[in-house]
Amino acid sequence: ELQEYTQIIIAEADRLRDLVDRMLGPWQPLTLKPVIIAEIADRVINILNVEFGPNINWLRDYDPSLPTVEGDQDQLIQSVLNIARNACEAMVNTNNPKITIKTRVSRQFTIGNKRHKSVLQLDVSNNGPSIEPNFIEQIFFPMISTRANGSGLGLSITQNIISRHEGAVQVNSKTGITTFSIFLPFSPAVNEVQQIGTNK
Repeated sequence: ELQEYTQIIIAEADRLRDLVDRMLGPWQPLTLKPVIIAEIADRVINILNVEFGPNINWLRDYDPSLPTVEGDQDQLIQSVLNIARNACEAMVNTNNPKITIKTRVSRQFTIGNKRHKSVLQLDVSNNGPSIEPNFIEQIFFPMISTRANGSGLGLSITQNIISRHEGAVQVNSKTGITTFSIFLPFSPAVNEVQQIGTNK
């Protein structure tokens, strides 16, 4: 078990070093390749299990039929990790804390001014305290945090990463459940196949 945790720590140190180098160094294009979103979700869960221990109940609700998305794997891990870590920290005083990560297809979805026939939707839901309605409007702004020791950068970084992937981030919070949703276009090859099928 300790060897597994050590490997996670080493891999995370390497990933974060590379991520910081890319974000703070000269601007460079994303390193895009086909990414399986369930693998990213599993990596995030493994990281946070090490960080927060076994107290949080993780539920995986993945659609196994989803195609890949074109993305920078390290940056997508960071974007989901920021959301999920915030959820863990928000549930410190919650009885039976639970986080559900769900993947689905969302159809006829508009991102910016572009209409997509289908996009990937990843939901990170927790049963911690709800977010105040007036705070939701500012939640993605830099330096905005509800925690005294929070940097207020996590969600801003997430939104920046997802925007660079031509995606979108949304939040919905009500009593008993808060859900952050990430929407990403599928890989171009998938879109081309869909278009060919439609033309026929």
